[in-house]
Amino acid sequence: MDWLWLDDIAPFSFALLLMLGLGAIEMIGLFFGLSSLSHSPDTDIDADLNLDGANQALSSLLSWLHIGRAPLLILLIFFLLGFGLTGIVLQQLCISLLDTPLDRLLIAIPSLIMGLTHMNWGGRFVTKYLPKDETESISSDSFIGKTVTITVGEARVNSPAEAKFKDEFGHTHYMMVEPDDNSYYFKAGETALIIKQQGSIYHVVPNIDYLLSKTRNPSL
Repeated sequence: MDWLWLDDIAPFSFALLLMLGLGAIEMIGLFFGLSSLSHSPDTDIDADLNLDGANQALSSLLSWLHIGRAPLLILLIFFLLGFGLTGIVLQQLCISLLDTPLDRLLIAIPSLIMGLTHMNWGGRFVTKYLPKDETESISSDSFIGKTVTITVGEARVNSPAEAKFKDEFGHTHYMMVEPDDNSYYFKAGETALIIKQQGSIYHVVPNIDYLLSKTRNPSL
């Protein structure tokens, strides 16, 4: 097994070793009731950014990776498993066919892609089957009437932006929102009131804080 620690294979072996270490920590935490699986993720990151391609892409990537929806430690374990296992399998194939491993940077590209993909799969699995205390959560049907804060982007008709609110149990919920008509729009940091849901998009209208800000600042 010495080939696992060759220069061009060692990074992938180390990733699997780190994955096993984090898995052990998670199991010990589970035994003592401190597992990340026993706590709902609550990523409360305010991103007061202007809407541009980079920010929109970053928001989409974080959503695809289930960042803030599943425990970060569990997501990291899934990533390391996909990254490390893919790298080792590819290098073993190269050794079998070429009698030598390829450069680790070259193998890292497909390994990284597979690691992120595995992270997405794991995030979907965890968010679907992660036990939840039904007395301390609310359904998306209860979002109507909630006041949300725009976090990323600028919400306009047919151009939704990301928004969030924190429920009475302290859990942060994220959703995509857009104005109910084109007579107003919402920038990052502004608040709005959810009045209805259409597919995965929530429609919002100005609340009293928004109307007061417009009165005080007519140029907005």
